[in-house]
Amino acid sequence: MSAAQFASTDVVKATPDISIKEAAKMLKEHNIGLLVLVDREDQSRAVGVVSERDLVRAVAEGVDPSRPVWDIATRSVISVEADDPLSKAAELMRRHNIRHVVVVKDGRLYGVLSIKDLVYEDNALKVIAGYDEWTFERGMSA
Repeated sequence: MSAAQFASTDVVKATPDISIKEAAKMLKEHNIGLLVLVDREDQSRAVGVVSERDLVRAVAEGVDPSRPVWDIATRSVISVEADDPLSKAAELMRRHNIRHVVVVKDGRLYGVLSIKDLVYEDNALKVIAGYDEWTFERGMSA
């Protein structure tokens, strides 16, 4: 199973010059946990991301919400290719302690894969966990 099979392709995007407050409103309006920041000239190129965690950190540190969201954005976008296996996306989430990865296809923004996409999908969990090996190693029947 590939990352593309579970990624949300209805990506909520913004340019890095919107305010932190506007970014927070977008997350709330769309009930999402990650906003993908894209290049103004090429909306298919992710240049950063802003998560709920970034916003909470900014509020806790007293950052002025009228400042550009770029000031608090994560600029090193963690991504996987659309045809990469789900296990790779899950491993990146675990290694970087993140809840979302950006999915790209041929270098262009394709979607976002969230931990929720994986947790709520039984088949995805089995693939990620290596279900057959997991049950065998623990002496359980599959």
